[in-house]
Amino acid sequence: MDSKSNRALYLQVEADIRNDIMQKKYLPGEKLPTETEMCKIYNVSKITIRKAFELLTKNGLVERSRGRGTFVKLNKEKVSLGATQGFNQFLEKTGHSIKNNILSTKLTKADPFLAEKLQIQLEAPVINIQRLMWDDEVPIATDSFFAAAENYPGLLDEINSFGSLYDLLEKKYKVTAYRSKIEFSGIIAKPELADLLHCYTGDPLFVLDKLSYTKNDEVIHFSTSTIRCDRVNYVINVSGQGKINGIELG
Repeated sequence: MDSKSNRALYLQVEADIRNDIMQKKYLPGEKLPTETEMCKIYNVSKITIRKAFELLTKNGLVERSRGRGTFVKLNKEKVSLGATQGFNQFLEKTGHSIKNNILSTKLTKADPFLAEKLQIQLEAPVINIQRLMWDDEVPIATDSFFAAAENYPGLLDEINSFGSLYDLLEKKYKVTAYRSKIEFSGIIAKPELADLLHCYTGDPLFVLDKLSYTKNDEVIHFSTSTIRCDRVNYVINVSGQGKINGIELG
């Protein structure tokens, strides 16, 4: 810091931290160094750091949590609950950097639940793909995808960490989602899931069970996604004609 500058030290510190946030040195949701650590980094007093943090908070760049620390603020994305496109597709279209970690891929057999959801015979082969989804370098959701294996030969050999499953189904198998049925609920993060999503044990999470259909009303897939509530808001558009997201009710 420049002690000879006409700018107050806390303003210089605030500007430097703000620049680090903009340059992605500190990522959305990441905890900043403590006040004591910042004092050592900038060689200033705690009062100076505290005033810098207060200004960053006022400007909406960070948020402070008693007992937990100061975190780079997350900008929550608004997602239409009735969207037929995949989560990755939606976020990519809004300018986000998306990637997926493939946690597991396997062939399994349809139990009564999956047989009913996918409209296939009991014990018919089923593709299961489990992914960890990242948004702008932050883990945002887990997703477990199920589909009838006979409909998508070779799918497990094609899946990768960067592509959208919906794009792959459209390009390779000429399958396009026409409508989706979504069941929406919530849970709290248990330790294993909290570690995976880089959140805290007990944090609230959205759970979305989704069935996608073709225009001919054939099931494309069933999936269950668990999503951080601090990263996403879900929006339902209701019209005066008794429609939700363009779908007639009743």
